[in-house]
Amino acid sequence: MGDRFALKPVIELLSRRKIAFTALLAFLFEFIWQATASFLPTFLIAYHGYSVTFASTLFSTYFVIQGLTQPGIGSLSDRYGREEIGGLCAVLGIGGFGLLLIGSKLLVLLVGIILVGVSMGWGAALLPRFVDNLSSAERGAGFGLVRTTYMMMSATGSVVIGTIADAAGWGVAFGTFLVFLLVICLLLAGNRMLDLGF
Repeated sequence: MGDRFALKPVIELLSRRKIAFTALLAFLFEFIWQATASFLPTFLIAYHGYSVTFASTLFSTYFVIQGLTQPGIGSLSDRYGREEIGGLCAVLGIGGFGLLLIGSKLLVLLVGIILVGVSMGWGAALLPRFVDNLSSAERGAGFGLVRTTYMMMSATGSVVIGTIADAAGWGVAFGTFLVFLLVICLLLAGNRMLDLGF
């Protein structure tokens, strides 16, 4: 067990190009997921002025959409590619968070919540990329190590976004998600167009 939690295996795994690239993408997505799970109801109340009950209902809708669409996202990634569907999740997230920022009408918010819910099902597309690039002998422990590593880093999402919200407001805080999602799109597009092999 001590060997499984030693620093050397983590460094060795994360030094592999495809694993490191996937871990970076997962960190960016998970950072957004953590902060969204922490603050979406607060955002709807403070930024849009909705009641606690209504904000909680939309928050529940977000999780239902995410749960229902993950099998489909995973299936699409098997058929069309991990990177392609991961990129689609990022694009949908940009559209969803954009709608949450610019619209206060129910229909606009509902569409935004649906798009964000689908987007945050990104794991069904990208997490298998870890397994694709690990040998059969190391898949269990290896996946556990890299997942623990990026999740520990992305757990800062709630603190960072909460701090930004306190300092600059909820619009700027949730606008940060758009920047992260754009970075994901650029990384995936660059890897594909420049054939970087990540």
